[in-house]
Amino acid sequence: MRKGKQRGFAIILVSLITIAMVGSGFAMFFGSSGIQVPNQNSAGNSVAADYQAAKARLADLAERAKKDPSNIALQTDLGNEYYDAGSAAETAAPSEAAENYKHAVEAYQNVLKINKDPNVMVDMATAAFKSGQNGLAETTYQEALSIKPDFVNGLVNYGIFLAYAKNDLAGAVAQWQKAQKAAPTGTVKDQIAAMISQAQSQMKGSNTAANGITNPNPALKNGASTPSPTGK
Repeated sequence: MRKGKQRGFAIILVSLITIAMVGSGFAMFFGSSGIQVPNQNSAGNSVAADYQAAKARLADLAERAKKDPSNIALQTDLGNEYYDAGSAAETAAPSEAAENYKHAVEAYQNVLKINKDPNVMVDMATAAFKSGQNGLAETTYQEALSIKPDFVNGLVNYGIFLAYAKNDLAGAVAQWQKAQKAAPTGTVKDQIAAMISQAQSQMKGSNTAANGITNPNPALKNGASTPSPTGK
């Protein structure tokens, strides 16, 4: 992962975390500094500038990487740049975001042919998820976790994938519970606990509604309100 963090999302406070995201068009991701969300609430001009800068860097980097596909460092940098471009494009040029994430997947795949790094696998899986390649995302999350079962970033992101892409909150909670056990005491552990609690509340509300009982927490029904995305 670049500079020690899952591909650049901005942090949000635990009080703003909502796991009622199935059907809401919202997905969170997890990095070394905590729970994070896509970057649609950043200052528009700044995001647009970041995107243009990323595109300028990519032109040269892609050309160099094409000539040296076995250069792990170069291919990793290329994947990271495409991922960051995809993140910026979510706000600056939404129609281009998926294509950037697809290119990130391709670069990461070149890395993984040589080095089965779980960090790169999780970045690739997340890029695949964000570009609609859900089958590839799921198998890659699973492979990363088979290599490193206590990888907190992988467990949390795989859980988010299960909740958002598969509508499987129970499966998501199972992953987050593993992550909670593996995480050190502190903010990260507390954030994961909040995710588990809110997902369990949503599942409980869904069950009572299915039995003809009014959902005691309407805000968690059917993908409720979510925080405004502020970062990748």
